[in-house]
Amino acid sequence: MKVAGNPFGARRDDRPAARGEIIRVLIALGTMLALSAAVWFFRVPNPNIILMTGLVFFTSIYGFGAGLASAAVIVAYSMFFFSENNSWVEFSALNLQKLAVIALGALVNTLLIGDLKRKQTRTTRRLTEMNQLLRTDNHTLEEASLTDALTGVRNRFGLRRDYGQFESRYVHVMMMDLDGFKRINDTYGHAVGDFILKRVGQELSQCFGAKSCYRYGGDEFLIICVDMDKDVFPDRLNTLKQSLSGIYLNDKHLPARFSAGYVYGDCELSHDLRLMIHQADHNLYEAKEKGRDRWVGGAFSRTAAAEIERDDRAKEHRAMDLNDLFPT
Repeated sequence: MKVAGNPFGARRDDRPAARGEIIRVLIALGTMLALSAAVWFFRVPNPNIILMTGLVFFTSIYGFGAGLASAAVIVAYSMFFFSENNSWVEFSALNLQKLAVIALGALVNTLLIGDLKRKQTRTTRRLTEMNQLLRTDNHTLEEASLTDALTGVRNRFGLRRDYGQFESRYVHVMMMDLDGFKRINDTYGHAVGDFILKRVGQELSQCFGAKSCYRYGGDEFLIICVDMDKDVFPDRLNTLKQSLSGIYLNDKHLPARFSAGYVYGDCELSHDLRLMIHQADHNLYEAKEKGRDRWVGGAFSRTAAAEIERDDRAKEHRAMDLNDLFPT
């Protein structure tokens, strides 16, 4: 797109690049002129070797423009150096041959090295673009590995990744699952069950944020909210309950009811989050025992949670002992 008032149609985005090219050419030109003056002042033998080195350097660093400017300085200096009485225009046959060889050498060096520089710049740009694309793809794959594909919330891998960020924070930790979800699968099929789980994930994300919600397994979800007021959290649960009560599929009402248990408090120690999950899970079972379709919440107690964790481990050990006695 042309810029209004610009007869050459140059884009504004090209101007910095053009200015940079001009600056590079001027640097090469000025340095080569200074170098020419130095080799003349000090009567350096074979000065063209030094000047040609300068040409190679500037061409390899700055590209064609700087190389052509350097080549022009070399040719001009050679005309002055090899001309009769430094006249610039009168040459002996031998010196004219030398001048032609130097000019040809300068041109060939500029073209070859400039082409290598152009290819190197193009390759570097392509590598930069590919690295950026690779970083984007890696980020996408990482997010995919941390996110439950069905519900859109985080999965257990995401929980492991996020675990440390909750330390030294005030958090609400809630465990919830859907009431009678197995009956829904058995009655309507797993496709309908998946539809409901997807809607649950969407509503959880709306109420608490997708990165605060984790699919813990099956129809069980874990919610960890940071710095939320304890009076606000029950309001969010009421909103969630109301939203899930209005699920329809092909005009069929499929309300998703849930039971939940939560705790709130300071997650001060590295193992506090694990204890809070145990206590929230204990409150979830209490909600189920009270008739389901409700939630039970309270303040986090490290002592109570540790005792619950010990009881859970003891139950697991007893279950393992029974399995040993009565193998399936």
